[in-house]
Amino acid sequence: MSLPPGPRRRHRDELSGVGRLVADRRLALNLTQADLADLAGVGVSSVRTLEAGADTLTLAVALAVLDALGLGLAVGPRPALDAVPAAVLLRPAAGSQ
Repeated sequence: MSLPPGPRRRHRDELSGVGRLVADRRLALNLTQADLADLAGVGVSSVRTLEAGADTLTLAVALAVLDALGLGLAVGPRPALDAVPAAVLLRPAAGSQ
């Protein structure tokens, strides 16, 4: 079953971009999901969930995984963040503000 287009789908696509970035970085570092989980101090299921682009992780778990990969989370004005070519910018789904 495919998801209908719209705000929820767009949010899911952005989270999938984060998941791909995490998976690509992990693979570039020759780490398994279990290796990354150990480095981040989280469960393997948390790494799988993040790489799948799910929105069910806590911020603390996501930050631990990003930190273990040498990645960060930036908060700032959207125009400045939009200008960062390698960044994945997450935006709230319409109606959740």
